[in-house]
Amino acid sequence: MAKLAQRKVFISHVSSETELAQVLKRHLIHDFRDLDVFVSSDGKSIQAGDNWFEELRKALKNAKVEIVLCSLESIGRPWVNFEAGAGWILRIRVIPVCHSGMRPNELPLPLNLLQTIEASQPNGLQRLYDSIAEVLGVPAPAAAFDAMAAEISELEEKYKQAKQDLERIEHPLILCASSEQYSGMDFDLDVAVLEETFPRQVVVERKLTSQRLSELLGRQRFDIVHLAIAVDTKSGELQFTPSNADPQDLDTMSAGRFAERLRDSPTRLVVLATCHSIFLADETANVTNVIATKTEVSGKEVAKWGRSFYRYLAQGDSLYKAYKLTDEKSPMKLFRWRDVAFAPRIQQA
Repeated sequence: MAKLAQRKVFISHVSSETELAQVLKRHLIHDFRDLDVFVSSDGKSIQAGDNWFEELRKALKNAKVEIVLCSLESIGRPWVNFEAGAGWILRIRVIPVCHSGMRPNELPLPLNLLQTIEASQPNGLQRLYDSIAEVLGVPAPAAAFDAMAAEISELEEKYKQAKQDLERIEHPLILCASSEQYSGMDFDLDVAVLEETFPRQVVVERKLTSQRLSELLGRQRFDIVHLAIAVDTKSGELQFTPSNADPQDLDTMSAGRFAERLRDSPTRLVVLATCHSIFLADETANVTNVIATKTEVSGKEVAKWGRSFYRYLAQGDSLYKAYKLTDEKSPMKLFRWRDVAFAPRIQQA
Protein backbone atom coordinates (compact mmCIF):
# COMPACT_ATOMS: atom_id res chain seq x y z
CA MET A 1 0.00 0.00 0.00
CA ALA A 2 1.32 3.43 -0.94
CA LYS A 3 2.34 5.65 1.95
CA LEU A 4 -0.08 8.43 2.96
CA ALA A 5 2.33 11.19 1.84
CA GLN A 6 2.37 9.57 -1.60
CA ARG A 7 -1.42 9.41 -1.85
CA LYS A 8 -2.33 13.07 -2.02
CA VAL A 9 -4.95 14.60 -4.31
CA PHE A 10 -5.25 18.37 -4.71
CA ILE A 11 -8.66 19.78 -5.74
CA SER A 12 -8.41 23.21 -7.38
CA HIS A 13 -11.66 25.20 -7.28
CA VAL A 14 -13.21 28.64 -6.82
CA SER A 15 -14.83 29.43 -3.48
CA SER A 16 -18.37 29.42 -4.90
CA GLU A 17 -17.88 25.76 -5.87
CA THR A 18 -16.60 24.58 -2.49
CA GLU A 19 -19.59 22.29 -1.99
CA LEU A 20 -18.76 20.28 -5.11
CA ALA A 21 -15.10 20.05 -4.05
CA GLN A 22 -16.20 18.70 -0.68
CA VAL A 23 -18.52 16.13 -2.28
CA LEU A 24 -15.64 14.81 -4.39
CA LYS A 25 -13.34 14.79 -1.37
CA ARG A 26 -15.84 12.80 0.71
CA HIS A 27 -16.31 10.16 -1.99
CA LEU A 28 -12.60 9.87 -2.79
CA ILE A 29 -11.62 9.39 0.85
CA HIS A 30 -14.37 6.82 1.36
CA ASP A 31 -13.59 4.82 -1.78
CA PHE A 32 -9.78 5.05 -1.77
CA ARG A 33 -9.54 4.71 2.03
CA ASP A 34 -6.19 6.27 3.09
CA LEU A 35 -6.24 8.94 0.38
CA ASP A 36 -5.26 12.46 1.51
CA VAL A 37 -7.41 15.04 -0.33
CA PHE A 38 -6.56 18.73 -0.09
CA VAL A 39 -9.42 21.26 -0.40
CA SER A 40 -8.28 24.72 0.71
CA SER A 41 -11.75 25.96 1.67
CA ASP A 42 -12.96 23.02 3.76
CA GLY A 43 -11.68 24.39 7.07
CA LYS A 44 -9.54 21.28 7.63
CA SER A 45 -6.84 21.25 4.95
CA ILE A 46 -5.67 24.71 6.12
CA GLN A 47 -6.01 25.44 9.83
CA ALA A 48 -6.57 28.85 11.39
CA GLY A 49 -3.27 30.70 11.68
CA ASP A 50 -1.57 28.77 8.86
CA ASN A 51 0.21 30.64 6.08
CA TRP A 52 -2.40 30.20 3.35
CA PHE A 53 -0.11 30.53 0.33
CA GLU A 54 2.62 28.37 1.85
CA GLU A 55 0.13 25.61 2.68
CA LEU A 56 -1.19 25.70 -0.88
CA ARG A 57 2.36 25.49 -2.24
CA LYS A 58 3.26 22.51 -0.05
CA ALA A 59 0.01 20.69 -0.81
CA LEU A 60 0.48 21.07 -4.55
CA LYS A 61 4.16 20.09 -4.40
CA ASN A 62 3.29 16.87 -2.54
CA ALA A 63 0.28 15.97 -4.68
CA LYS A 64 0.26 13.14 -7.17
CA VAL A 65 -3.02 14.18 -8.83
CA GLU A 66 -4.61 17.60 -9.28
CA ILE A 67 -8.34 17.78 -10.01
CA VAL A 68 -9.36 21.11 -11.54
CA LEU A 69 -13.08 21.92 -11.23
CA CYS A 70 -13.98 23.67 -14.50
CA SER A 71 -17.10 25.76 -14.99
CA LEU A 72 -17.87 28.88 -17.00
CA GLU A 73 -17.11 30.83 -13.83
CA SER A 74 -13.93 29.12 -12.70
CA ILE A 75 -11.91 28.82 -15.92
CA GLY A 76 -11.33 32.57 -16.06
CA ARG A 77 -10.26 32.92 -12.45
CA PRO A 78 -6.53 33.59 -11.96
CA TRP A 79 -5.88 31.23 -9.03
CA VAL A 80 -7.46 28.21 -10.70
CA ASN A 81 -5.32 28.76 -13.79
CA PHE A 82 -2.26 29.43 -11.62
CA GLU A 83 -2.74 26.16 -9.71
CA ALA A 84 -3.38 24.18 -12.91
CA GLY A 85 -0.25 25.63 -14.50
CA ALA A 86 1.80 24.89 -11.40
CA GLY A 87 0.60 21.28 -11.42
CA TRP A 88 1.57 20.94 -15.08
CA ILE A 89 5.07 22.30 -14.42
CA LEU A 90 5.49 19.92 -11.46
CA ARG A 91 4.48 17.01 -13.75
CA ILE A 92 1.47 16.19 -11.62
CA ARG A 93 -1.41 14.39 -13.34
CA VAL A 94 -3.84 17.28 -13.95
CA ILE A 95 -7.45 16.22 -14.59
CA PRO A 96 -10.01 18.87 -15.59
CA VAL A 97 -13.48 18.00 -14.27
CA CYS A 98 -16.20 19.88 -16.15
CA HIS A 99 -19.51 20.69 -14.51
CA SER A 100 -22.54 23.01 -14.57
CA GLY A 101 -22.71 23.47 -18.33
CA MET A 102 -18.99 23.51 -19.10
CA ARG A 103 -18.15 20.98 -21.82
CA PRO A 104 -14.70 19.46 -22.45
CA ASN A 105 -14.59 20.79 -26.03
CA GLU A 106 -15.22 24.32 -24.73
CA LEU A 107 -12.23 24.40 -22.40
CA PRO A 108 -9.49 26.89 -23.32
CA LEU A 109 -5.90 25.92 -24.01
CA PRO A 110 -4.04 24.19 -22.47
CA LEU A 111 -6.77 22.53 -20.37
CA ASN A 112 -8.48 21.11 -23.46
CA LEU A 113 -5.31 19.15 -24.27
CA LEU A 114 -5.73 17.04 -21.13
CA GLN A 115 -7.90 14.01 -20.42
CA THR A 116 -11.15 15.61 -19.26
CA ILE A 117 -14.26 14.20 -17.60
CA GLU A 118 -17.79 15.46 -16.92
CA ALA A 119 -18.65 15.33 -13.22
CA SER A 120 -22.31 14.35 -13.62
CA GLN A 121 -21.59 11.37 -15.92
CA PRO A 122 -21.07 7.96 -14.20
CA ASN A 123 -18.63 6.81 -16.88
CA GLY A 124 -16.69 10.04 -16.48
CA LEU A 125 -16.38 9.51 -12.73
CA GLN A 126 -15.21 5.97 -13.34
CA ARG A 127 -12.49 7.28 -15.66
CA LEU A 128 -11.50 9.76 -12.94
CA TYR A 129 -11.11 6.92 -10.44
CA ASP A 130 -9.18 4.81 -12.97
CA SER A 131 -6.78 7.68 -13.64
CA ILE A 132 -6.17 8.35 -9.93
CA ALA A 133 -5.62 4.65 -9.28
CA GLU A 134 -3.14 4.43 -12.15
CA VAL A 135 -1.07 7.31 -10.77
CA LEU A 136 -1.12 5.94 -7.22
CA GLY A 137 -0.33 2.41 -8.34
CA VAL A 138 -3.38 0.88 -6.65
CA PRO A 139 -6.44 -1.00 -7.94
CA ALA A 140 -9.36 1.23 -8.87
CA PRO A 141 -12.00 0.81 -6.15
CA ALA A 142 -15.57 -0.13 -6.89
CA ALA A 143 -17.85 2.84 -6.28
CA ALA A 144 -21.51 3.84 -6.61
CA PHE A 145 -20.89 6.01 -9.64
CA ASP A 146 -24.58 6.36 -10.54
CA ALA A 147 -25.45 7.67 -7.07
CA MET A 148 -22.39 9.93 -7.04
CA ALA A 149 -23.32 11.39 -10.45
CA ALA A 150 -26.89 11.97 -9.28
CA GLU A 151 -25.63 13.86 -6.21
CA ILE A 152 -23.43 16.04 -8.40
CA SER A 153 -26.32 16.65 -10.82
CA GLU A 154 -28.35 18.03 -7.92
CA LEU A 155 -25.52 20.42 -7.11
CA GLU A 156 -25.35 21.51 -10.73
CA GLU A 157 -29.05 22.36 -10.61
CA LYS A 158 -28.35 24.44 -7.52
CA TYR A 159 -25.55 26.29 -9.31
CA LYS A 160 -27.78 26.73 -12.36
CA GLN A 161 -30.50 28.29 -10.23
CA ALA A 162 -27.95 30.63 -8.68
CA LYS A 163 -26.93 31.76 -12.16
CA GLN A 164 -30.56 32.39 -13.08
CA ASP A 165 -30.77 34.62 -10.03
CA LEU A 166 -27.74 36.61 -11.13
CA GLU A 167 -27.55 40.29 -10.31
CA ARG A 168 -29.19 42.55 -12.90
CA ILE A 169 -28.27 46.22 -12.76
CA GLU A 170 -30.85 48.64 -14.13
CA HIS A 171 -29.57 51.73 -15.97
CA PRO A 172 -25.85 51.09 -15.35
CA LEU A 173 -23.66 54.14 -14.85
CA ILE A 174 -20.35 53.97 -16.69
CA LEU A 175 -17.10 55.80 -16.03
CA CYS A 176 -15.03 56.13 -19.20
CA ALA A 177 -11.77 57.78 -18.19
CA SER A 178 -8.20 58.32 -19.30
CA SER A 179 -5.10 60.00 -18.00
CA GLU A 180 -4.05 63.12 -19.87
CA GLN A 181 -1.37 61.06 -21.61
CA TYR A 182 -3.99 58.74 -23.17
CA SER A 183 -6.74 61.29 -23.86
CA GLY A 184 -6.15 61.54 -27.61
CA MET A 185 -7.99 60.22 -30.64
CA ASP A 186 -7.91 56.53 -29.69
CA PHE A 187 -9.66 57.33 -26.42
CA ASP A 188 -12.29 59.22 -28.42
CA LEU A 189 -13.09 55.91 -30.10
CA ASP A 190 -13.81 54.32 -26.71
CA VAL A 191 -16.01 57.24 -25.69
CA ALA A 192 -17.96 57.05 -28.95
CA VAL A 193 -18.60 53.32 -28.55
CA LEU A 194 -19.88 53.65 -24.99
CA GLU A 195 -21.99 56.76 -25.57
CA GLU A 196 -23.57 55.17 -28.63
CA THR A 197 -24.31 51.93 -26.78
CA PHE A 198 -25.37 53.41 -23.43
CA PRO A 199 -26.73 56.92 -24.20
CA ARG A 200 -26.82 59.35 -21.26
CA GLN A 201 -25.26 56.74 -18.96
CA VAL A 202 -21.57 57.56 -19.48
CA VAL A 203 -19.41 59.93 -17.43
CA VAL A 204 -16.27 60.94 -19.34
CA GLU A 205 -13.02 62.04 -17.67
CA ARG A 206 -10.05 62.95 -19.89
CA LYS A 207 -7.44 64.10 -17.36
CA LEU A 208 -7.94 61.59 -14.57
CA THR A 209 -5.71 61.76 -11.49
CA SER A 210 -5.46 59.35 -8.58
CA GLN A 211 -7.26 61.82 -6.33
CA ARG A 212 -10.07 62.35 -8.84
CA LEU A 213 -10.51 58.59 -9.34
CA SER A 214 -10.75 58.08 -5.56
CA GLU A 215 -13.33 60.86 -5.32
CA LEU A 216 -15.45 59.47 -8.15
CA LEU A 217 -15.48 55.89 -6.88
CA GLY A 218 -15.99 57.05 -3.31
CA ARG A 219 -19.10 59.13 -3.85
CA GLN A 220 -20.78 57.50 -6.86
CA ARG A 221 -21.66 53.94 -7.83
CA PHE A 222 -20.08 53.25 -11.19
CA ASP A 223 -21.23 49.85 -12.40
CA ILE A 224 -18.72 49.74 -15.27
CA VAL A 225 -15.31 51.43 -15.25
CA HIS A 226 -13.51 51.69 -18.60
CA LEU A 227 -9.94 53.01 -18.21
CA ALA A 228 -7.21 54.07 -20.63
CA ILE A 229 -4.30 54.57 -18.22
CA ALA A 230 -0.76 53.20 -18.16
CA VAL A 231 -0.20 50.19 -15.89
CA ASP A 232 3.13 49.11 -14.41
CA THR A 233 3.75 45.63 -15.84
CA LYS A 234 5.35 44.31 -12.64
CA SER A 235 3.38 45.89 -9.78
CA GLY A 236 0.04 46.54 -11.49
CA GLU A 237 0.24 50.15 -10.31
CA LEU A 238 -1.89 52.70 -12.17
CA GLN A 239 0.30 55.50 -13.59
CA PHE A 240 -1.58 58.76 -14.15
CA THR A 241 1.55 60.65 -15.22
CA PRO A 242 4.20 59.55 -17.75
CA SER A 243 6.86 57.29 -16.23
CA ASN A 244 9.58 59.74 -17.32
CA ALA A 245 8.03 62.62 -15.37
CA ASP A 246 9.91 64.25 -12.52
CA PRO A 247 9.75 61.89 -9.49
CA GLN A 248 8.13 64.65 -7.44
CA ASP A 249 5.33 64.91 -10.01
CA LEU A 250 4.56 61.19 -10.36
CA ASP A 251 0.92 60.34 -9.69
CA THR A 252 0.18 56.66 -9.09
CA MET A 253 -2.30 54.36 -7.38
CA SER A 254 -1.40 50.89 -6.14
CA ALA A 255 -3.33 47.84 -7.31
CA GLY A 256 -4.48 47.24 -3.73
CA ARG A 257 -5.81 50.77 -3.33
CA PHE A 258 -7.59 50.55 -6.67
CA ALA A 259 -9.25 47.30 -5.58
CA GLU A 260 -10.45 48.98 -2.36
CA ARG A 261 -11.97 51.85 -4.32
CA LEU A 262 -13.75 49.44 -6.66
CA ARG A 263 -15.16 47.53 -3.70
CA ASP A 264 -16.45 50.78 -2.17
CA SER A 265 -18.22 51.86 -5.36
CA PRO A 266 -19.16 48.89 -5.82
CA THR A 267 -18.12 48.31 -9.43
CA ARG A 268 -19.16 45.14 -11.26
CA LEU A 269 -16.88 45.36 -14.31
CA VAL A 270 -13.55 47.02 -15.07
CA VAL A 271 -12.21 47.19 -18.62
CA LEU A 272 -8.50 48.07 -18.78
CA ALA A 273 -8.04 49.44 -22.28
CA THR A 274 -4.27 49.52 -22.14
CA CYS A 275 -1.30 47.26 -22.85
CA HIS A 276 0.10 44.68 -20.41
CA SER A 277 -2.58 45.27 -17.75
CA ILE A 278 -2.97 41.64 -16.75
CA PHE A 279 -1.11 41.97 -13.43
CA LEU A 280 -3.52 44.67 -12.29
CA ALA A 281 -6.40 42.44 -13.38
CA ASP A 282 -5.00 39.61 -11.26
CA GLU A 283 -4.84 41.90 -8.22
CA THR A 284 -8.43 43.18 -8.58
CA ALA A 285 -10.26 40.05 -9.79
CA ASN A 286 -11.13 39.14 -6.19
CA VAL A 287 -13.47 42.15 -5.92
CA THR A 288 -14.90 42.58 -9.43
CA ASN A 289 -14.87 41.26 -12.98
CA VAL A 290 -11.90 42.56 -14.98
CA ILE A 291 -11.09 42.55 -18.68
CA ALA A 292 -7.44 43.18 -19.51
CA THR A 293 -4.64 42.17 -21.85
CA LYS A 294 -1.15 40.75 -21.35
CA THR A 295 0.06 41.93 -24.76
CA GLU A 296 0.38 45.09 -26.82
CA VAL A 297 -3.01 46.40 -27.94
CA SER A 298 -3.92 49.46 -30.00
CA GLY A 299 -6.76 51.85 -29.30
CA LYS A 300 -8.40 50.82 -32.55
CA GLU A 301 -8.30 47.14 -31.52
CA VAL A 302 -9.90 47.95 -28.16
CA ALA A 303 -12.62 50.05 -29.81
CA LYS A 304 -13.39 47.32 -32.35
CA TRP A 305 -13.66 44.73 -29.60
CA GLY A 306 -15.68 47.09 -27.39
CA ARG A 307 -18.22 47.85 -30.10
CA SER A 308 -19.18 44.17 -30.23
CA PHE A 309 -18.83 43.41 -26.52
CA TYR A 310 -20.80 46.40 -25.23
CA ARG A 311 -23.53 45.81 -27.82
CA TYR A 312 -24.15 42.35 -26.39
CA LEU A 313 -24.21 43.78 -22.86
CA ALA A 314 -26.74 46.43 -23.89
CA GLN A 315 -28.93 43.72 -25.40
CA GLY A 316 -29.26 42.18 -21.95
CA ASP A 317 -26.79 39.32 -22.33
CA SER A 318 -24.93 38.47 -19.14
CA LEU A 319 -21.30 39.52 -18.85
CA TYR A 320 -20.00 35.97 -19.32
CA LYS A 321 -22.19 35.39 -22.38
CA ALA A 322 -21.33 38.76 -23.93
CA TYR A 323 -17.63 38.04 -23.54
CA LYS A 324 -18.00 34.57 -25.00
CA LEU A 325 -19.90 35.91 -28.03
CA THR A 326 -17.26 38.55 -28.76
CA ASP A 327 -14.23 37.80 -30.97
CA GLU A 328 -12.26 35.08 -29.18
CA LYS A 329 -9.10 36.08 -31.05
CA SER A 330 -9.07 39.48 -29.38
CA PRO A 331 -6.25 40.12 -26.88
CA MET A 332 -8.86 41.26 -24.33
CA LYS A 333 -9.21 38.55 -21.65
CA LEU A 334 -11.85 38.22 -18.94
CA PHE A 335 -10.93 37.56 -15.30
CA ARG A 336 -14.19 36.26 -13.88
CA TRP A 337 -15.47 37.21 -10.45
CA ARG A 338 -19.28 36.98 -10.52
CA ASP A 339 -21.62 37.01 -13.48
CA VAL A 340 -23.90 40.03 -13.87
CA ALA A 341 -26.27 41.52 -16.43
CA PHE A 342 -26.76 45.20 -17.23
CA ALA A 343 -30.20 46.43 -18.29
CA PRO A 344 -29.84 49.57 -20.42
CA ARG A 345 -32.07 52.61 -20.07
CA ILE A 346 -35.15 52.23 -22.28
CA GLN A 347 -35.14 54.89 -24.97
CA GLN A 348 -38.16 57.15 -25.22
CA ALA A 349 -39.95 57.26 -28.56
